[in-house]
Amino acid sequence: MFRTIVRLLLATTLFAVCPSVKAEQPVGLGKPPIVVPAIDGILAAFQTHSLVGIGDKHNLAQELDFYGALVRDPRFAQQVGNVVVEFGGAAHQDIIDRYVAGDSVPYAELRKVWTDVVGWVPTVQGLGYINFYAQVRAANQGLPADKRIRVWLGEPQIDWSKIKTFEDWQRVAAFRDSHAAQIIEREILERHRKALVIYGTGHFGERAESLELTQRWSEAMNKKLGIEGPLQFGLQTLVEQKFPGAFFVVIPYDGFLDPACAKTFEKNKLSWPVPALASPVRGGALEAELQVPGCRVVPLPTGAPPPDLTEADVRQMADKDDLRDKGLLSDALLYLGPAEKLTRTPINPQMYMDQDYRDEVSRHNQILRGQPLGQTPPQNMLVSPRPWR
Repeated sequence: MFRTIVRLLLATTLFAVCPSVKAEQPVGLGKPPIVVPAIDGILAAFQTHSLVGIGDKHNLAQELDFYGALVRDPRFAQQVGNVVVEFGGAAHQDIIDRYVAGDSVPYAELRKVWTDVVGWVPTVQGLGYINFYAQVRAANQGLPADKRIRVWLGEPQIDWSKIKTFEDWQRVAAFRDSHAAQIIEREILERHRKALVIYGTGHFGERAESLELTQRWSEAMNKKLGIEGPLQFGLQTLVEQKFPGAFFVVIPYDGFLDPACAKTFEKNKLSWPVPALASPVRGGALEAELQVPGCRVVPLPTGAPPPDLTEADVRQMADKDDLRDKGLLSDALLYLGPAEKLTRTPINPQMYMDQDYRDEVSRHNQILRGQPLGQTPPQNMLVSPRPWR
């Protein structure tokens, strides 16, 4: 009930403070959403929530561009001032603090920020993530020290020189969400601050009815590894156990597995600004449009289930992931344009031009995937956009 009331209040706030458009909607789908320019909508969400979580569709170029535009907006530094990111390792918080403050940082030192991470296989490769730090640095120019945007690196500390096996890595990976949750609680919420939280979609939108399955999944993995790590309920769930309703969650639209589903969804979005924020997702026309039978964004699972889990468990997890990645467990949908126009961010050229760096990243890949990196195909070296799907 509390979250429902908050969503209703936010919808009223969005309508009051942001120029909105009336979405064209086919008859019979329910109440159309309120649609506003995305930056205005995100900033309005901070009027009622301490945290706005944006589900990152890893390497989606238009979404990465949006992050940069958001932090460059002068209102962000004034009204928010903090960003918690998945694409940086906490062991190097001091490095990113110096860099975004405008200090001179040697590049070989700076790149440790996005290389010494846990959950990216084999490491952060998208150029847009690296560029984000430069965007924050640019936004901070001319601001006094106490008004600058601060970036908090959410990945737990990892010393890759000591990681020799997959099990070594898993013992660190088990603490990914709990470590980030502690940062958010300690540095943001307990200090009555606000923060934009940029994490993969899988870290948001856990429904109460699926927590039991998530717990069994996590327990099975910990048992397999012989560790007593925390149960991985997802970043949002962990934070809201102590700070209920702290998050306003935004998930980007990036099309469907079936292009025909995307065409159908997009045909009445021509009047929407790009990028746009549309809410609410649940209880109206957006929910009906996103739940068309047969229109999935996560494929159905294949292969044998993990130990201690059944095929039904795996199917249930896949269905939950499908709901989450469509935005059906979120508060608002980020519309970045038609799916056929969405593209991938270019790969960091060091991945194929700096042999020493590539050798180390290849070692990560050997540990996590059982094989070294192969030759980078020429199509991955292009600067020109590559289609998202």
